[in-house]
Amino acid sequence: MAVDGVGQTQTGNTTTSAAASQARLTENFDTFLTLLTAQLKNQDPLNPMDSHEFTNQLVMFSGVEQQIKQNQNLETMIQLQQISEQASTMSYIGRYVSAEGATAPLQNGEANWSYALEEGAISTKLDVLNADGEVVYTTSGEIEGGAHRFKWDGKNISGQQLEDGAYTLRITALDRDSKAVDSAIGYVGRVTGIGKSDLGPVLKFGEMGLLLDKAISVEEDPAANA
Repeated sequence: MAVDGVGQTQTGNTTTSAAASQARLTENFDTFLTLLTAQLKNQDPLNPMDSHEFTNQLVMFSGVEQQIKQNQNLETMIQLQQISEQASTMSYIGRYVSAEGATAPLQNGEANWSYALEEGAISTKLDVLNADGEVVYTTSGEIEGGAHRFKWDGKNISGQQLEDGAYTLRITALDRDSKAVDSAIGYVGRVTGIGKSDLGPVLKFGEMGLLLDKAISVEEDPAANA
């Protein structure tokens, strides 16, 4: 998921549409007053100009100005909400967050998954795949039905330490009839940064990104439960 860093947010630096509209209105109103003043100075005292049209324009300017002020207030509220969301999201940095999905971040040589078997199996095989879909590690998993955890130390089948990044867990569980047992997979990652996307705030696990509203819970350090 491609995301932008929070530091790139330009909420407070860009000119809002309401501010631009206010500037145009002020310029037009100044021009209107200049023309009105000139006409009043040069009008025929015996045949004064009809003020009805100018009164209507003044009313129109007043209405537009009120609408622009309402838009400015709305934009201010949106900006304050965005700032509040960013401040709240920043509190996730350094904490461990769980989410659904088979792809987990390998961070400092450790990746953590949770998985659940719908029922008991006679065999469970766990394969870890890299970004190219290649199996880099294989081991046996739990066979009892229910929830389990799997922590991988980031070493491949040959014992070589792999680089941090995104790795996917694949589960193959079979029952006594050699039929597949359904499973669900989740992961736990340590939040290293915050980003933003068109869909909302993003929690970053190194190069991986997770929409904030997809986070299930904040977890304790998995190492503490090892």
